[in-house]
Formats: sequence, C-alpha cells, structure tokens
Amino acid sequence: MPHARRMAAIVCFLGFLLLGSVGIALSQEKPVVVNLMIDADITPSPTHEQLLTADFSLRNLTTPADSSGSNLTIFVSGNIAAEDRLGVTSQGNRPNHELAMHGNMLNEKLSSMPYGAQLAALTGANGSLSICYVCGQAHREIKGFMPQTFDQNNDTLKALEQLGFVYDAGFQRGLIYRPGHENDTWPYTIGGYNLTAVPVSTFTLSGERLYLDDEYIKDVKKFSSSQWYDLLTKKFDESAKNGDPMVVVFSNLVSGTGDYLDAYTKFLNYATSRGAAFVTTMQLVEMAAVKGAKLPSIQPSNASRVTFCPSCAAEAKTEKPIINISVKNQSCSTCGQNKTNSTKKS
Repeated sequence: MPHARRMAAIVCFLGFLLLGSVGIALSQEKPVVVNLMIDADITPSPTHEQLLTADFSLRNLTTPADSSGSNLTIFVSGNIAAEDRLGVTSQGNRPNHELAMHGNMLNEKLSSMPYGAQLAALTGANGSLSICYVCGQAHREIKGFMPQTFDQNNDTLKALEQLGFVYDAGFQRGLIYRPGHENDTWPYTIGGYNLTAVPVSTFTLSGERLYLDDEYIKDVKKFSSSQWYDLLTKKFDESAKNGDPMVVVFSNLVSGTGDYLDAYTKFLNYATSRGAAFVTTMQLVEMAAVKGAKLPSIQPSNASRVTFCPSCAAEAKTEKPIINISVKNQSCSTCGQNKTNSTKKS
C-alpha cells in the first residue's frame, strides 16, 4: 500500500506538471498581437535645432522597443525623409523596423487634392523614402502607407495602387472603414482595389469610441498621460480577452518626450510582461492573409551608435547611443569616398 500511494502521488504530481505546462503553452499559443505604429514627422522647412529634436524624439520611441527586439513600423513623411535621410536610414536599417510612408508633409489634406496632385505628392514622398537605405545591402521596398490625420479618399487608394503599395493604414475600427467592415479588427481587402486596409484599434469609454492615436488623445480629447496609459492597458486586456490585435499610433511629436513618453514606455513594459507579440504592420497584414499563420520571430536589434557616409549612407557601427553631432573625415569602405562620420555625444 505505501508503494501504491507513492506511485499515485507521483502520477498526480506528473499530471500537475503536465497540466501546468499545457496551461503555459496555451497562454503562449495566442499572445496579444501588438502593432506599434511610430509616426515620424517634422514641421516643413525645419531649423537645425528642430531636426535634431525630431531625430532625438524618434529615437526615444524606438530605443525602448529595440532593447527587447520588439518589431515596429515607422511611418515616415516625405518631408522628414528628405530633411533627415541619414537618421531615417539608421532607423530603417534595423532588422526589427519596417519603414512605411506617412504622406508627404505634416497635416496635409489629400482629400482636398485632385487625383493628379495626390499622385505627384505621394510619388515624391515615396521617392524620398525609398532612397533611405545602405548601399550594398538589400533595398527594402516601401509597401505601407498611412495618411496624415487619416485624411484620404478613393483617389488616394487609386494613387497607392498605381504606386504598388500593399496596405493602407488610414482606417479605424468602427469609425473609418470600408462597407461591411465596421467591426473588423484585423486587416482586410479593400473591395475594388489591390490594397489591404489596416484598421487602427478603438476602445469604447463611457459610451464614446476612441481611436488609439496619441495625438488625437492628447490634443483633441485632452487626456493626461496617466489617462492615456490606462486606456492603453484596458485595450490590451480587452484584446487579450477577444483575440484581437492591438494597433496603436505613437507620434514622435507627442510621445517622443515628456509625460507621454513615460506612458509609452510603461505600456511597452506592461505588454511585454504579459507576453505580447510585437509585429510590424506588414507582418500583421501577412498574418491576416494566412489564417493560423505562425507568429513571426522577433529579431534582436543593435542599439549601438551608428555613423554614415553622406555619399552612399553606408553604416559603420560604434559603441554608444547618440545625441549630438560631431564631424570627422575618413574613407568609406562601401563607396571609397571620403565620408563624414555623424557621431553624437552621449
């Protein structure tokens, strides 16, 4: 009998371990899918100081995600791509970053333009962004778009299709949507166009549906940073319960500094501690297209300081994070020309 009792206890213990491991596997099988959309913007014709501030605020948003290897998408306006080519190249060259287009300039209204003007503006922005890559390395095709202030019309879709874009993130669940897709949380095909709509997440608070964009939340709804953080965590928990992805927009002009930056980093910690799977927008589109697709692997990033050749934008890694610029000439190993090292003092 003692032997039988011991055997029974061992069986029960092993069963407990098995159930526990199954529970862990189940909890990890469907983690909350989080798509961080980083809105990189700058005022037209920026001063040198404004350019440095924009670059610094963008790094404030990407560095916390990079430290854990979390995937994200940076939506870059044509204006900032032209003004800060090296900074955009640095961001786009990281393996966990996707570069996408955020219109041509801050607060532009595409819907007020005829088709020809929209096509010209988007073509110019796409050209500025497409050259932000390192010579000799794989060129990353720009596949995604999000309009400034979500302003667009059918001519925008026509122009995007003409330019060969894959997805348009100018939609919001239950607020801005294509017919029949009011409640869609995952990307869906836009009828009549060879494009995929990506809806930004919304959350109903006190009977009002709010879309998860920090600029809207701060400037329009006047939420404090703590209220914004509470909204983010509530949406995360709701997404976990419903099996929905969480798609949220953070602007460098809002969350790149101050209290809203604190709310952003706190949310990243909250989501990471609960096993969130961070994906780029393109990865989210691919997941929606293939039901049951395996979650993409998270590639760790290198958060070291980088320098670039102004002729070909070739990257040379150095040892520390960067803030302020200093200059030194040397020969570029990629194109052979003298280059200026854009290093920055910590």
